[in-house]
Amino acid sequence: MSRVIKLPQATISSIAWIMTFLLAGLAWLITYQQSVGMHSMHMYGTMGLPLGPFLLFWTIMMAAMMLPALAPIASIRYAWLYQQSPSLMRQSIRLLIFLLGYLAMWCCFGLPIFFLGLLSNQLVFHAPWLGVGLGVMLFIFAGLYQITPLQRRYLTHCNPSLGSPCASHCTSGDSLFSDLKAGVLHSLSCMGCCGNLMIVLLAVGLMNLPWMVLITLVIFAEKAWPHGDRLHAFVGIALIAYGLLSFIDPTLLSGLYIQ
Repeated sequence: MSRVIKLPQATISSIAWIMTFLLAGLAWLITYQQSVGMHSMHMYGTMGLPLGPFLLFWTIMMAAMMLPALAPIASIRYAWLYQQSPSLMRQSIRLLIFLLGYLAMWCCFGLPIFFLGLLSNQLVFHAPWLGVGLGVMLFIFAGLYQITPLQRRYLTHCNPSLGSPCASHCTSGDSLFSDLKAGVLHSLSCMGCCGNLMIVLLAVGLMNLPWMVLITLVIFAEKAWPHGDRLHAFVGIALIAYGLLSFIDPTLLSGLYIQ
């Protein structure tokens, strides 16, 4: 019988942290190069991309923004894998499969984002004030959701220091399929925790690098800081305030308003 993994000590694995940060760094490099090469008009809607390329690039963006905050959970998974096999190569491959399962669901999350992007693109050019209204609603919705008990509940699945219900699916399974399944299941918790923050990118531009960096830092603080739950109300109020200010000054909605 395998020994029980103790938390939060198991959240510190150099291999898991190095792997997630290296992949995130590569994704940030691709994202930056893509943003530099894009015309400013592609900031709106789906960035001028059809569905397939959009989902590919969206997944790369999610890897850049989400993988750093996944490091503690990836460490838990790695600690479990270490108990199953002493082979460093096998552990690394299975951890990579876990990360692929995690990113696969974020790729699926890009589907509704794509169709919302198509809608926002139409509003920008044909009904600009409806576009502004959509942007304000996105921010207010994201802010209200941020302060709900449901968001707090999902956060406990993503921050091991808050009780770590995630351990049930991150410390089970003995096959590559179980690694993939664990990644998929954990990504659902992540979407419930911070999917609302990704949605506001539609309002400020999916390729808005300053906003991407800001959201990445907020997500990392919420999930990796032992007191990350203390931020959720502050972040929610800030989102609501930004939405209300955008109603007064639509130029704040750089993804839904042409200056």
